[in-house]
Amino acid sequence: MLAQSELIPQDVALSLLLPVLQNGRLGYINRLGQLTISPQFSPIDTNFKVLTAATLRSFREGLAPVHISGKWGYMDAAGTLVIQDQFEDVGIFLGGLAAVKIAGQWGVIDTTGSIIVNPQFEEMGGFSEGAISVRKNGKWGYITATGDYLVRPQFDDLTGSRWTTLNNQPAHGHFSEGLAGAKVGDKWGYIDRTGRFVVIPQYDGAHSYYQGLAGVQVGDRWGFLDVEGEFAVNPQFDEVGGFGCDLAPAKSNGLWGFIDPTGVWAANPQFEDAYSFFDGYAAVRSGDKWGYVDSSCRYVVHPQFDEAGDFLAGLAPVRMGNEWGYINPQGMFVWSPTA
Repeated sequence: MLAQSELIPQDVALSLLLPVLQNGRLGYINRLGQLTISPQFSPIDTNFKVLTAATLRSFREGLAPVHISGKWGYMDAAGTLVIQDQFEDVGIFLGGLAAVKIAGQWGVIDTTGSIIVNPQFEEMGGFSEGAISVRKNGKWGYITATGDYLVRPQFDDLTGSRWTTLNNQPAHGHFSEGLAGAKVGDKWGYIDRTGRFVVIPQYDGAHSYYQGLAGVQVGDRWGFLDVEGEFAVNPQFDEVGGFGCDLAPAKSNGLWGFIDPTGVWAANPQFEDAYSFFDGYAAVRSGDKWGYVDSSCRYVVHPQFDEAGDFLAGLAPVRMGNEWGYINPQGMFVWSPTA
């Protein structure tokens, strides 16, 4: 998902289209909850989740991935296939570029469908801060938008995404605030855009920098580093998430709360689960139901959903039973749950 420091521009937000399910078919709505592309596509996964699709398959920069007859292409906001279904897998567009898979290898196309970087990589992340993370021969590095190496593959793994249970895939190494977590052997540190370690590998786990702080793991405890690589919050938590709205979710004694940048509890541990703040709100779970709190850590939407996602441009996907819908920050449905 987008980080708090990467809020999407207003003109992009207004054109954002999000996936919905209706009678088992996939369609798209705008931010007002109006169908702009009628449900007509078959989800490729019988366990299709709107929650994940809102992150990985929604419209970006006027285009969305679409699966037709076993191959992926891209359609525009009118539902017209503008990049032919020819790829084994695809990513969303970021900065006018998208990762695509051809013959088992990943490359990059532009919004016309032209190949910008020839397929040659085993895995590929998204475009951010002028770099794309790539894996070749089992090692991770970075290329530029033209396919030139920015940092040659040499790392065993990369982090690069705010922690969220929305995305339980590898973080795929995007740069955040000029730094990215990189793993050598079994230890994590942080590199700059030249590939130089500014924080030497010494940690057992690492999250990305957001609002000048990054969660790191020492043994079985998590704390936060500042940009100088010094502890701003000493390791003391069971788990942590990324900062947004100057707050981060943190787990202690089996429950989640929110801490400020000094490590002081802004909301004492009381939730069974908690996400980072996006668009000014954080999803939290009380018992077996999800709701949302604002930056004062007060409920704005009381727990009532079976599953909940992050807010993006004023909407969040939620599940009730087997049906999915979208709510606004007041907890009102702009798209009532359907399946």
